[in-house]
Amino acid sequence: MSWVKQHKLPAVEAIWYQGSPCNTLPDLWNALHLSYNAAANRPVQLSALDNVPCLAPRPWMPFSVLEMMEALKACSNVSAPGPDHITWHHLKSILANNTCATGMLSLANICITLHHWP
Repeated sequence: MSWVKQHKLPAVEAIWYQGSPCNTLPDLWNALHLSYNAAANRPVQLSALDNVPCLAPRPWMPFSVLEMMEALKACSNVSAPGPDHITWHHLKSILANNTCATGMLSLANICITLHHWP
């Protein structure tokens, strides 16, 4: 029975760092740490941002109930978008009621216009 025999492992190539392979977990950790944290504790020159032109903020374009419903279609009914535990299902139910939907979207658009978001 060929399906119970030992399976030959695929050929792999070791990760190399500074000319030597990372064959142990400490070597691998050291290579990844030094590669991705190489800029840690280095001074930052914010003067590079002085050349970036400041653009005027664009006005917020209010969105409609249809746009909100289209955005919520892909969201799971059992997950919650924030710490208040209001699920996507709750938001979909509120938007299904036209009167509540208009009020909710008005509130959302006002909050965004006045820059009241986390």
